Amino acid sequence: MNSQARRLLLWCGSGVVAVAATGWVMYQVVTTLGRPAQIQTGLDFLNNTWRAVRGLLSGDNIYALAHVTIPEIGSGLAVVSPHTPGSLLWQAPFAALSPRPAVYAYAFFSILAIWAGVFILTQPKDPTAVFLSACCGAFAICIGAGQMNLLLGQSTGITLLGLAVLVRARQPWVAGLGFMPAASTLQTGLPLALALLVLGSWRVVWRGTVLVVASSLPPLVLEIANAGFRTAIASFVSAGGVHLGLLSHRIDLGALLQRLGVSSVAAQTGAEILVAALALAFLARLPPDLRRLDYPPALCLVVSFTLLCTYHEPYDMLLVGAAVVPAILVNDQSRAMMPAFGLAGTSAGTASSIIALYFAPVALLGMGISSALALRHTAASDGRLAEHHQLDRHQADRAGSQSQREPAGQEIPPAG
Repeated sequence: MNSQARRLLLWCGSGVVAVAATGWVMYQVVTTLGRPAQIQTGLDFLNNTWRAVRGLLSGDNIYALAHVTIPEIGSGLAVVSPHTPGSLLWQAPFAALSPRPAVYAYAFFSILAIWAGVFILTQPKDPTAVFLSACCGAFAICIGAGQMNLLLGQSTGITLLGLAVLVRARQPWVAGLGFMPAASTLQTGLPLALALLVLGSWRVVWRGTVLVVASSLPPLVLEIANAGFRTAIASFVSAGGVHLGLLSHRIDLGALLQRLGVSSVAAQTGAEILVAALALAFLARLPPDLRRLDYPPALCLVVSFTLLCTYHEPYDMLLVGAAVVPAILVNDQSRAMMPAFGLAGTSAGTASSIIALYFAPVALLGMGISSALALRHTAASDGRLAEHHQLDRHQADRAGSQSQREPAGQEIPPAG
């Protein structure tokens, strides 16, 4: 097969993979909406976005626990997840639609966001890299965490797109725009901001924080107008407590310790803080050329401790399947990152099964350790290479100085 035919085959294969994966997931969303199932299609979107936006405009206290009827889902006690209020602003257009079209539109938008995030992260330069990126995108969308995320209507796909823009942007304000959707949940935004500060990207952090606060003002003003300042704040905090108490749904380190018999909340929180502090301290000690989020081992380490050390659920493993896996497979491909690649693929692929409650946190810890070892190996190799260059330069300087000290005008006698 000549090179032109091979290129054409790779381009066509990439298109087929993208269309097939998108069509398959949309088919799942359309055919399962309104049917009782273990993963209730549209539940999180209809409760946390559609009902929340309409409730704000109707004068409701959206963060209060209440008995509600959610279209296509049913009736029962529900509370809106206390995400960053600004996320309701850019999700508001979907609430203008009736429930069923809104679920379809949001799912399709999330799929497009995942595709865009994967290709922005990998930045493929040739048809082979494009095909690998397409395969990674299909894996992220169709398997485990991705399918679970899209069926529920979670916003992790948009978080992924924001993370991709944040990683690849070269201008601080553009990176700040990426930080805004990447920090759409407090449990993701806070550790990500700390990592960026340690990596020296404080300009991005303050710009992103300004954008998050500015976008959060309209929903906050409406919520305070509906419920009053004290009630609004108390409801927001109590809604967070409701979700933190759902240990059976969590994959972070604290939930794993709870399942292993450590019932002390202080011990669980202390362990998470300790792991996060160790990861941040390690990032801070890296050489400047390795302290960047677009370097795959550093990205893997940041994603790992972000998901491991704060409240997260199995569908958040989409960030592993759609960010870590393609970054390693397409952009890194080093032997040192193969353990992290294996753990990332298996943990993202099994996120929708019961095994994820035990395997996901262990895999995240293993990914973080593997990435740290890869970063340490690279830093040591760069240090040895720099020493060799310095030694060669020193020897060259000594040879040059010795030649300059030879007596001027001295003639070399002719041979023979």
